[in-house]
Amino acid sequence: MNDVYLQAFKAHGSDEDGYLSAIEKNTGLPFDIKRVYTVINTKEGNVRGYHAHKELFQIFFVLKGKIEVHCEDLEGNEEKFILDDPHIGLVCGPYIWHTLTYHDDAILMVLASEGYCESDYIRNYEDFIQERGK
Repeated sequence: MNDVYLQAFKAHGSDEDGYLSAIEKNTGLPFDIKRVYTVINTKEGNVRGYHAHKELFQIFFVLKGKIEVHCEDLEGNEEKFILDDPHIGLVCGPYIWHTLTYHDDAILMVLASEGYCESDYIRNYEDFIQERGK
C-alpha cells in the first residue's frame, strides 16, 4: 500500500531519565502539521475511525497502550498495523479507509496536514468503494 506506512522517529534519552522524540519539518514527516488532536479514555476493544479522507494526510502515534489500525486502499489492498511504541507513527494518506481498535487504556495523538473540514471525509464505506471505479 502506497499511502500508509510506519515511520520511526529518533528517541533521545535513557531508561533512567526517559526519552524525547522530536517531530519537526526535517525529521521525515511528509507534510506540514496544521492540526494536532488526541483521543483518550477509550474502552478496551473500542473501535473508532470508519472513514477515509479525500486530501488529508495524518500520522497516528500511540502515547500509551496499544492500537490496532486496519487500513484499506482504493485497490482493495488491506493491511493491519500495531501501534505500541510512541516513537513510531503510522502515516495515513488520502483514500485510506481506516479503523482503530484501542487496547490497554490507549491514548492516540494525531498530527494532520490540514484543519478539520467535514467535506474532506468519506464516512460511508459504500461511497469509499465507489471511488475505486473513478
